[in-house]
Amino acid sequence: MNIDYFASFVETAKQKSIFKASQNLNITHTALSKQIRRVEDYFGVALFTRSTSGVSLTEAGDTLYRRIEPVLEEMALIQADMNKFSEKKSIVLGTLPSLAAHYLPKKVMALQEKGIKVEIVVRNTSLEIFDLLKSGTVNTAVIERLPVHKSFWITDLFEESFYAVLPQNHQLFSNEYIAVANLATEPLVLYPAECHVRKTMTSVFAKHNIVPTIQTEVAFGDFLLGYVAAGAGITVLPKTAVEHLGHNTLKALPIRDTEAKRTISLICASEQDGFLLRKYFKQ
Repeated sequence: MNIDYFASFVETAKQKSIFKASQNLNITHTALSKQIRRVEDYFGVALFTRSTSGVSLTEAGDTLYRRIEPVLEEMALIQADMNKFSEKKSIVLGTLPSLAAHYLPKKVMALQEKGIKVEIVVRNTSLEIFDLLKSGTVNTAVIERLPVHKSFWITDLFEESFYAVLPQNHQLFSNEYIAVANLATEPLVLYPAECHVRKTMTSVFAKHNIVPTIQTEVAFGDFLLGYVAAGAGITVLPKTAVEHLGHNTLKALPIRDTEAKRTISLICASEQDGFLLRKYFKQ
């Protein structure tokens, strides 16, 4: 049984809500539910009673909670002791601009506090980073999920939806979400064709038989927002990139399509590095 699943169970018990716990754990609601089911299947008991107001522990769940929490605390202490005997590591981490700016700083600081030196290499596309990983220029990557050879170690970190970003004078500015059909006739300001976000949206448009109007192609996320603020059109960005818009004249609306999303993965050149690093990136 993956020890992370027990940690997920404990967080859900504390929050009394799968939704709140998934936010704190930085994983999807669906992924957390699956982890809890794995623990329930492992013991053959129901751990939570579910209702519209949240979740509450069953008698079995309460027993597990009281027994497993000190075990997890002890495991953390053991890991800290083992770190003292391990060689000081250094990693060269390849990633994307939006992740480097908003997702990674706290993760990198946690690694550095453990004596792990981190060098960040940023490129505009996941394929560029993966090429660096294959060549040995970087030994670790936090990028969009890609099909990788079995020689690489990979685990998914989180999933995030795409958002349409539009200016305040747009007719849809007051909406709570935007449908793909709403984008059919809008001028779009997008990443270049080789970008994963662009490829995903191209697939989404094709599913809806929409031929998008690409007004402008821009390589960098900050520049995309500048073009939108100037009135050049609407852009599409992942949630990580819109949580800190930096433009009070812009608004980000979730795109109402289950395929308008991306999965961010941790990929390492060695399995040993993967097992060491995943607990930091999944915190």
